[in-house]
Amino acid sequence: MDCCLTSIIVITYNKLEYNKLCIESIRQYTQPESYEIIVIDNHSTDGTVEWLQGQQDIRLILNSENAGFPVGCNQGIKAAKGNSILLLNNDTIVTPNWLTNLTKCLYSSSDIGAVGAVANSCSNFQSIPCEYSCVEEMIRFAKQVNISNSERWEDRARLVGYCLLVKAEVINKIGLLDEAFSPGNYEDDDYCMRIRKAGYRLVLCRDTFIHHFGSVSFGEKSNQLNNLLEINSQKFMEKWGLPPHLAAPYELTQDLMVKNWFPYQYESSYFQFWIENTRKKFFSFIDKAEFALLSGNLEKAVVLVKQAADYAYHSHPGFFISSRLELILRKISSRLNNRLAAAFLQFPPKNKEKKNVLHVVSQGYAASSHSGTPERWIRLDSSSVHSVIVTLNSEAVPQGLVDAALHSGGWCKKLDDVKLNLCQKAKVLREAAAKWADLVVLHIHPHDPVAPVAFGVAGGPPVVFVNHADYGFNIGMSAADVVVDHRSAGHTITLSRRNMHNSCILPIPLAKPRNLPDKQAAKRELGIGEDKIVFLTSASRYQLVSCGVYNFSKLIREMVNKYPNIEILVVGPSRAGWWSQSQSDQPIKIFEFQEDMTTFYSAADVYLDPIPVGSLAAAIEAGARGIPVVGLAIDFAAQFSSDILPDIAITHFPSSKDLFAAIEKLASDEGYRISQGNYLKSIILQHHYSGWQEQLNNLYSLLPITHQPPDIAIAREQAALDSDIVWAYFQYRSGLSRLSFD
Repeated sequence: MDCCLTSIIVITYNKLEYNKLCIESIRQYTQPESYEIIVIDNHSTDGTVEWLQGQQDIRLILNSENAGFPVGCNQGIKAAKGNSILLLNNDTIVTPNWLTNLTKCLYSSSDIGAVGAVANSCSNFQSIPCEYSCVEEMIRFAKQVNISNSERWEDRARLVGYCLLVKAEVINKIGLLDEAFSPGNYEDDDYCMRIRKAGYRLVLCRDTFIHHFGSVSFGEKSNQLNNLLEINSQKFMEKWGLPPHLAAPYELTQDLMVKNWFPYQYESSYFQFWIENTRKKFFSFIDKAEFALLSGNLEKAVVLVKQAADYAYHSHPGFFISSRLELILRKISSRLNNRLAAAFLQFPPKNKEKKNVLHVVSQGYAASSHSGTPERWIRLDSSSVHSVIVTLNSEAVPQGLVDAALHSGGWCKKLDDVKLNLCQKAKVLREAAAKWADLVVLHIHPHDPVAPVAFGVAGGPPVVFVNHADYGFNIGMSAADVVVDHRSAGHTITLSRRNMHNSCILPIPLAKPRNLPDKQAAKRELGIGEDKIVFLTSASRYQLVSCGVYNFSKLIREMVNKYPNIEILVVGPSRAGWWSQSQSDQPIKIFEFQEDMTTFYSAADVYLDPIPVGSLAAAIEAGARGIPVVGLAIDFAAQFSSDILPDIAITHFPSSKDLFAAIEKLASDEGYRISQGNYLKSIILQHHYSGWQEQLNNLYSLLPITHQPPDIAIAREQAALDSDIVWAYFQYRSGLSRLSFD
C-alpha cells in the first residue's frame, strides 16, 4: 500500500460524455503521482468501454452486467493500492486543489475517518449557492472556494457518497460497502453510520468545491429511483432500527433567534456562503467600474456602478453601503464638465417669494408609498413651490404627483424624454438644481447613479436623501447633506450599518383621511356577514413567503379555527399556490391588488400586519382611518420591522402568544376595538398629518446654506451579521434575489 497515494474509484454505466469530463478533470486538476484511477464499468454499451480501454493511466475492471454502485465500489476498493480511497461519481467535474484540500483535512486528525466536498447540487445541505453557465466560469468560481481553511471544516453525522474520501485504515476496520443496498442508495448512509460507530468523525470540507451534475444514472428513470429509495430506506431501518434521517440527525441551530429562521445549522451555513458568493460578484462589478474610471470611460464606469447597486440590492452582500462604490461616483462627479447645451430642457423661472424644492424621482408607481411620499410632501408643504425631475423611467409616474407639482406652481421634467446617457442626465440635473432650486430632495431608487453623480461636488442648493428602501443596499447617501429615515428601525440601520450620522427621522406624510362609507354596506359588497369581525391584510406575495416559524398562511388558518366569528381579507398576493385555494364562502378571502382600498378599509375592524415582512405605509394608512393594527414584532433583523410608533403605541407583539391574546381581545370586545382604533388614529394624524409640517420645518433647519457633501472615508465593508444572513435567506425564499430593476 502506497502511503502517499489516493485511489480514485469511479463507477461507469454509459453516459460517455460525463465519463470523459470526469476523468479528464481528474488529470487536469490533481497533482501528478498522488493518485491512481480505478474505473469499474457496469457493462456500458455506448462506447464508454472502448474509450476507457484506450486510456493508459486507468486501471479498468469490466463487468458483464450492471452490478450496481456498492458492488462496483467494493471491486475498486479491493484493487486499490492507496492509503486513502476516494469514491467519486462519474457525473462530477473536479476542480483545482480539490484532492489536496480533502487530503489535508482527512489527515489533520487521527479520529477523522472520512471527508466530503461541497457542490452545486447535492442533498444533505452539501450544496452551496453558485452562479456559472459554463465549465470555464465554474473553474474560476471553484478557485475562489478551494482555498484551504480549517475554519470551513464541519463535523457531520452523514456525508453523501458522490465524493467521499476515506482512510484505508478505516475500511480495513469496518469492511466494504454493504452490497445489500445494490444497485445503490443508502449504502453511503449505512457506511457513514459504521464509520461513526467505529469511533471516527465525518467532516464536510466547505473549502473544497466540485461540480456535480446530479442523478445522471437514475435521472431518466425517476419512478425506478423512487421505488429503489423506498426499498433501501426500509432495508436501512431493518438493519439499524431507525430511519436514515434519525440515524444521522442534522445539527440544530443553537442561537434561539436564528433558530426561528433556520432550524438546522447547515441552512445557516449555506446562506453564510451565499453572502460570501454575493460579495465576490459585487466586488467584481466594482473592479470593472474602477478600471473603467482609470481608463477615462466615465459613462461605462457609472453604468457598472448602477449594475453593482442593482445586484447588491436584490442579492444582499451583508452590508448596506460601499465606500468604494461611493468614491467612484464622487470621482465621476468631479470630472463631469458642465458644458451641456441648455436646449435639452428649459426650466421656468425661479419663484423669488417661496422656497423652491426640487424632488428627484427615479421612477414612479401608480400605487406605492415611494411615489405617494413626494406627492403628499408637496401637498402638505404648501408654503413652498415644488417641482419634479424623473431620471430613469417616467412611463409609470402617477399623474397625482405631476398634478401636485403643477398645483404648487412648479413643473415636472422627464430626463428619459430626451436621448441622454447617465452622465449627461447628471449634468442636466446639476444645472437644473443650480438654476432653479433652493433645496433638492432625492427620492431615488437604490441603484440610480444620476443624482449621486450630479451632487457629488460642493456648491448649489443643499441636498436631502430620503431613505425609502432603508432595508437594503443603496447608493447616493454620501452625496447628501442630510439623510431622512421614515422609521426608527431604518434609522438604526443608517447609523450603525451605513455609518451615516447626518440622519434624522421624518415620518411618512399622510393625506387627510377621507370619511369611510358605511361598514355594513362594505361588508355586504364583499360578501361578508354583518356579524363577522373583519381582519384586513394588504401585502405583496413576497411579504407573505413562509420563512421558518414566520408563516402567515398558518397564522391566519389558526386564527379562523380559534375564533369562528372572524373573517380575514388578504389583498395583494397573486392567486397562486396556497393563495389560489381561497373560496368566496370561506372565512379567508384572497383578493388581487386593489388600486382603491376604500371598500376594504370600510369593512375592516382590525388591520393585521403581514409576516415576515410588514408594511409600514399600509399599517399607517389603516390606523389613520381608525382601524386598530396588530402584528408580530420581528426584532432580530431591523429590515422586517414595521412598528408604527413603538415608543407611543404598542401594535406589534414579541411572540405569537402575545399576538393571539391581542387578537382575541380585539375580536371579542367592540368597545376596546373602537377605543384602540381612535387612539391610534389620533397619534398617527398628529405625527403624519397635522404635526408633520412642524417636523418638516425642523428638517429644513438642519440644512446648510449651500451643498457640501461629506468626505468619504475608505473602509472595508462590514462583516455580515446573523441578521444579514436571515435577510439573504428571505430574499432567496421570496424570489427578490432573482429580480432586477428595469
